[in-house]
Amino acid sequence: MCRVTSNPREAENDRHGFAVYAVFAVAGQAQVSAISELRRAMYSDSGDPPAYVNAPAHVTVKRLFSGIPNIEDIQESIHGVAESTKPFRVEFTGQPESGGDGGSSLTVPVRGTPELVGLNDSLETAIGPRAETEYGNAEFKPHMTVFQDASLAESERGMRLAKGLRLGTGFYVETLEMMARTAPFRGGRWQSLASFDLDIWG
Repeated sequence: MCRVTSNPREAENDRHGFAVYAVFAVAGQAQVSAISELRRAMYSDSGDPPAYVNAPAHVTVKRLFSGIPNIEDIQESIHGVAESTKPFRVEFTGQPESGGDGGSSLTVPVRGTPELVGLNDSLETAIGPRAETEYGNAEFKPHMTVFQDASLAESERGMRLAKGLRLGTGFYVETLEMMARTAPFRGGRWQSLASFDLDIWG
């Protein structure tokens, strides 16, 4: 069984050069652009923004993990899940909700549809045994993060900017992205390691 650790922000880079990994269902182009623009404006005065600033807006479909033997092994696991998963729609269930200490985070709630929950279950089963550490609660609570771990000033700016967000009702998923983040949490960067098409022909 994998060791569960509560704070991935403290993870250090492994021998592959990354601190943590995840699998994302990336939002639609207009949603990604809108949230990216908000984040750039929100952190315009910060010389050391959080790593998620450069990550595309998304729903995490496999929670953060680390301690993997090799990247190719994980990619094979994701490919196996993707090729047996039909494209599906992510459905937002309301407006962005503030949370965290002093409103330090803003997330969009997402409906836990059978397709989305089933995909998460399949990825956890495929990847979990191959990872040394899995971060966060094992209970799947789908959401799309606008921002998180913001300072009071950053959060106030982000909340003002978020009043103009028009994100629609959801987005359609046809591919999965294996993503990885370099350490540290502030100053690191997320990048895509591989894309995996879902079973669009099945």
